[in-house]
Amino acid sequence: MKIIIDILMFILMLLEFSKGYLSPILHEILGIALCILIIIHLILNKSYIKNIFKGKYNTKRWIMLIINLAFLITFSISLIFGLLSSQEILKFLNIKSMTITNLHKVFSYISLIIFGLHLGINFTAMFGNIEKKINKIVIYIIDIVLIIYGAYSCVKLDILKHITGTYGFSILDGNILINILRYLSIIMILAIITNKLYNLKRKDNKK
Repeated sequence: MKIIIDILMFILMLLEFSKGYLSPILHEILGIALCILIIIHLILNKSYIKNIFKGKYNTKRWIMLIINLAFLITFSISLIFGLLSSQEILKFLNIKSMTITNLHKVFSYISLIIFGLHLGINFTAMFGNIEKKINKIVIYIIDIVLIIYGAYSCVKLDILKHITGTYGFSILDGNILINILRYLSIIMILAIITNKLYNLKRKDNKK
């Protein structure tokens, strides 16, 4: 159940960053669906939430807590600003402010970056069993391809300007599939690097 919810969240997030290829009402529907999935995700992981104030904190646990909270906060802010700039389903909430719309875009991109970090620290727990069944050389090749394409996508989409609010929600270049692949590679380059560093830190703690 958890893995299905996580995969659906991943897919919806990628689609949300393809707003330029979607109708406004579909973008809002997917946003609401993504919000519902995240709430379900939190419910399914309630044991983690209950244990936040229990036990001792080492560097590994602090990193996980900070990234998890950062994603929850930035996504929540993005959601609130998104609701306040709704053009279709909840347009009665629209306060007609370009500042609110821009903040929705900025926090969406910040949450995208943090989501990559979040995925990285949880990647082994989520997909560790699958990785064990795949040849290590194949995994290395996939990692290298994703890192190279992810770096290219960061430059191509100029992610920094999106985070600072210089650009709009997304750049239309190619088609929706190419757009999804680019944002997927950006998330994965962050996830792969974070996962490698996180696992390295775990090995150091065990010595």
